[in-house]
Amino acid sequence: MRFGPLRELSVLAGLLGAALGFVSSARAELGRVSARVRDGEDVYLLPPSHQLKVLSLGYDAALADVLWAHTLVTQGLHLTERRRFDNVTRLYGAINELAPDWRTPYLMADALITLQTVPVGFEEVAATRVILERGVKHRPLDAELWLNLGQFVTYTAPASHMDDHPDLIPVWREQGLRYLERAAELGADSNIGWQALGGASRLLRAGNREAAIRYYTKQYAIAEDPELRSTIERRLTALLGEREKGRVIARRKAFDALRDAEFRWLGSDEGVLMLLGPQLRAECVGGGNTTPGCATTWREWSRRQRAPTSEE
Repeated sequence: MRFGPLRELSVLAGLLGAALGFVSSARAELGRVSARVRDGEDVYLLPPSHQLKVLSLGYDAALADVLWAHTLVTQGLHLTERRRFDNVTRLYGAINELAPDWRTPYLMADALITLQTVPVGFEEVAATRVILERGVKHRPLDAELWLNLGQFVTYTAPASHMDDHPDLIPVWREQGLRYLERAAELGADSNIGWQALGGASRLLRAGNREAAIRYYTKQYAIAEDPELRSTIERRLTALLGEREKGRVIARRKAFDALRDAEFRWLGSDEGVLMLLGPQLRAECVGGGNTTPGCATTWREWSRRQRAPTSEE
């Protein structure tokens, strides 16, 4: 027995309506379950970091890559859902244990941990600092990591995340300035020097003029960019006056002249020059000569340059 076209269409429409109703009811239930899941806390299923390194069976870098990808994807999902990423510091501990020299996670730690859609507590801020300090421990000559650490400890954390710990703010800022100084010492390019220069402004706002002078003086001694040097000169003039500033500049110019002369002796390898120290001259043999030109180390040369002359 065959149904007519009209009846077949009505049966088909009825089946389609029933299917849509079933899907709608299933989606509603799934929506309620999904809402309950989103309201819950993250579950951390990995073993402790030191055990994870053993369980990687030697594939430390590969497992660190997987965990890093998981961290980035999960952070994006949590931002979309506007909820806290509870396990980010634990995942960082695992990644750092597996690949302690991996640079990228250290550079992104402050952003991934502290920039969330919900308020971040001091516990996460302290954990971020520990991670950043771990980075400079494993990569002690990386100027950018020192700069990132110094900016976080000096500016970002005290300004945004430490309202409940006002007594720690000056301590953190003082420690952060030392990190910025180290970044300036290691920074081969002028960009890091410019960014680290702001540390002295923080000292001046805190009323610590002498510390700011030492900060500027040290940065001027290591700066290579002419524009950066000119900026530091102007700031030193405002703090010291022309005479005292002139001593700082004269010392740097004396070093530059001596360095150029040493280059003609050693060649163009500045690393070798700094390692060996000033060239030994004939007039210095036998000791007793206390002029800067007869210093045997750069530290001694700098001390003699700073020493007051008999005219003063």
